[in-house]
Amino acid sequence: MYYVSETDMLKAMRMALYDEVIRTPGMIQNQDLDGLTDFITVLSNHFPVLSFSNDIRRTKRTTSTVLKNSERARFVFLHMREFLESRRGRRSRVYANPFPVNSSWQHCKGTLPTFRGYTCGLWTTFHALTVHTYIDTIKDSNVDALKPLKSIQGWVKGFFGCQNCKEHFMNMTTYKLPMTERRVRHPQDMMTYLWRAHNIVNNRLHGDPSEDPQFTKLQFPPPFLCPTCHSGGQFSRRQVRNFLLRYYGNIKPHNRLRDRKLAFF
Repeated sequence: MYYVSETDMLKAMRMALYDEVIRTPGMIQNQDLDGLTDFITVLSNHFPVLSFSNDIRRTKRTTSTVLKNSERARFVFLHMREFLESRRGRRSRVYANPFPVNSSWQHCKGTLPTFRGYTCGLWTTFHALTVHTYIDTIKDSNVDALKPLKSIQGWVKGFFGCQNCKEHFMNMTTYKLPMTERRVRHPQDMMTYLWRAHNIVNNRLHGDPSEDPQFTKLQFPPPFLCPTCHSGGQFSRRQVRNFLLRYYGNIKPHNRLRDRKLAFF
């Protein structure tokens, strides 16, 4: 079953900001500091706090659910943006620890602990950020569509712990599929650019030992998820864009009742 999980995104962001950043050797400064600040800024502004049902493009037919843990997480991201790492532990406790460290991965759970998990959660969050940035700024004629993508690229370059993954990602977004204004001209392009990039990664990793045999690296979305996205052996960009809005707009909320123990940092 395919779905977007608030739990997975929160777990991935805790690992991305707490574990990966802390492992960075030496002082965080210059380009890495700028990249971290930009990424946290996008999180504090556009990390999803609402889950939409039905088609978000038809507002009269749409209902929304508040993602309460994510709402608190945004405050943590806000303080991280202001103080970066200096107030990390105390700020998390102030907002009742929104990051579910004791929860299992949900949609991103692999058949073995070595499969999916963190990297799945990262990609899910990256896609959700582009979709919700688009939703949040849909009436803003001056939105910089490259900004959320560049912030993701900056975090990967400075802090992603998988060196091989980082090199492939940077090569792809610099040379194979350059992250430039020519490719990202309009607000909706931020969503479709990342979709194209992820499918390039899926194609490269199909059949790789890191591939979960129960979740093979298909070109996304597969026909069983979005039949209208496929036409004559090709993707329909318009239908894919609508699918991305529906899929990453409808987020399964974290179930706090499953977390009987409150973990502190």
